[in-house]
Amino acid sequence: MTADQFFTLFHQYGLILVCAVIFCEYMNLPGFPAGVIMPSIGVLIAQSELSLPLTIVLSVVSGLLGSLVIYGLCYWGGEPIMEKLFGKSDKFRSFVRRCHDYIDAQHGRGLALCRIIPVLRTIVSIPAGLIRMPVRWFIGWSALGITVWNSVLIAFGYVFSAKLLSWL
Repeated sequence: MTADQFFTLFHQYGLILVCAVIFCEYMNLPGFPAGVIMPSIGVLIAQSELSLPLTIVLSVVSGLLGSLVIYGLCYWGGEPIMEKLFGKSDKFRSFVRRCHDYIDAQHGRGLALCRIIPVLRTIVSIPAGLIRMPVRWFIGWSALGITVWNSVLIAFGYVFSAKLLSWL
């Protein structure tokens, strides 16, 4: 999805589209890169009458819901689902083991940190579900990391909207 396509759809659907796109992005669906989507949302909010704080709150809720879908699949489906998706890949198992160790050593705080690292931020729901992290920890630490990530990127687009639009 290009920025122009997203802008056109935004003018039609507003915050409903924002929520749907962020939900899909946090579910790791291809075609929704946060580095493009989040600043674009900020630009669009700056060009409309919509509220920046409301947009950030809705983006966090949508991100949490998308993350909870992946977390839930891994929590209740666990290893059989992962084997169907990734086979018996040693690389993937090593990744899950390292994430598990990091999250476990940090008592959940590692999850918040993982949420602000590109690529890892959406994948971290998988090991969190596989290790059966308590859901209240998952929601709390994820909310913290998602709030930081979404706020920075959306606010960047909002603050620099005029400059970003001049490049399009």
